[in-house]
Amino acid sequence: MLNREGIKTLKNWYYKKLRKPLLIRGARQVGKTTLIKMFTKMENLDLIEINCEKPWSFSPLLKNLDPVRVIEAIEFEMNITIDPGKSLIFFDEVQNMPSVLKILRYFYEEVPEYKIVTTGSLLEFVLDEPEFSVPVGRLELMYLGPFSFEEFLLAAGEKSAFSFLQNYKIGAQIAESYHRKLSSILRTYISVGGMPEVVNAYINGHSMIELERIKNSIIDTFKLDFHKYKKNTNPKLLSIIFDSLPIQIGKKIKYSNIDRTYKSNEIGKSLYQLYLARIITKVYNTSCNGVPLAAERKENFFKCFLLDIGLIHTQLKLNPFETSETTEINYINKGALSEQLIAQQLIFQHQDFQEPELYYWAREKKAASAEVDFVIADSKRRIIPIEVKSGSTGSMRSLQIMITEKSLDHAVRFNSEPPTIFHEKRETQLGEAQYNLYSLPHYLSGQIVRLVNELD
Repeated sequence: MLNREGIKTLKNWYYKKLRKPLLIRGARQVGKTTLIKMFTKMENLDLIEINCEKPWSFSPLLKNLDPVRVIEAIEFEMNITIDPGKSLIFFDEVQNMPSVLKILRYFYEEVPEYKIVTTGSLLEFVLDEPEFSVPVGRLELMYLGPFSFEEFLLAAGEKSAFSFLQNYKIGAQIAESYHRKLSSILRTYISVGGMPEVVNAYINGHSMIELERIKNSIIDTFKLDFHKYKKNTNPKLLSIIFDSLPIQIGKKIKYSNIDRTYKSNEIGKSLYQLYLARIITKVYNTSCNGVPLAAERKENFFKCFLLDIGLIHTQLKLNPFETSETTEINYINKGALSEQLIAQQLIFQHQDFQEPELYYWAREKKAASAEVDFVIADSKRRIIPIEVKSGSTGSMRSLQIMITEKSLDHAVRFNSEPPTIFHEKRETQLGEAQYNLYSLPHYLSGQIVRLVNELD
């Protein structure tokens, strides 16, 4: 059984006194349904599973917004008795029965003893419609993505490696044997990815050819879903964008680089639909003059990262055996795969009730342009720039420019080398200033929020 961090969230939600209905959001096939089934099995709960893709006799009653009547109708139709003390009512694929969303607030207000959880792979399309919305204040949210590197370690039985990462402190040395092992497992994670079905196949000893078959099947499923998104969608254009994005990783999105035969507004609309499906994440440029970073984000100035690095590895037709043997993470497309790795770790490195977001910084001036791959803010409201290098070396010019312009004290670089701390100096209008550059191996990227929060 593949354990996940989300189990802890479900357990805390289920057993707390003040509990609201839970809505789990995430892309198709990231394991939402499996997570719920795993949780109920572990806790020995009765799972009342209602697949909203099927026709149910009780569904017309949802419009009356009477939760007691709905519970009675479900019990009658399924020939069961629902004990609120040891049951979980699960509405799956709720985008096919959006009236469930409207009645959730009444479950909370009138019969809070019932534990209700809902999921939907294309739910964001329903929520984007003006007639439907999340009942604010009456619902709890949880966001689920693919397996992180840490979750992958646990699934692979690498408990000591997982514990090592969880307990690592900046400034501590890493033995060469540990560094080689963690780097090797990370390269495997890059080729396998974090989609639960693929991870499960890998753990059970399936061949790389079988893993590629599964990943290709997932990619094909995404494309087939393009026909379901909306009546006014363009499945052909969605497929064109989806196929082109792996070679756009790490670059500012320019619609002309995707396809010159479609208008900009058509491409922009389709990109938004892929975002709604959680297949892509938009990483926006922000001016970084203060926190929150979202306050200065530039809506038309963004990069796109895809859902899962393993799927991108397959889309790029890379050889998994070559990836597992190389000493550098990636030499394709100037390190784009390493940027996807760090972005994926950063995007889902947050409280899972918060919507994932990530930003970067760029200055576009003739002969003086600069760009830093990512920026995050720590718990002390400090802005931390992050540079990603695919190998062991690379220019730091843009990072130094940002540090000087924004008067920052800390910066992070990810590369393939063991950790090092550099105490750097910079010249500013006020004189000489100092900053610390934390150079860390890629496999520590899943710990970076914790690590920077621990900095003095």
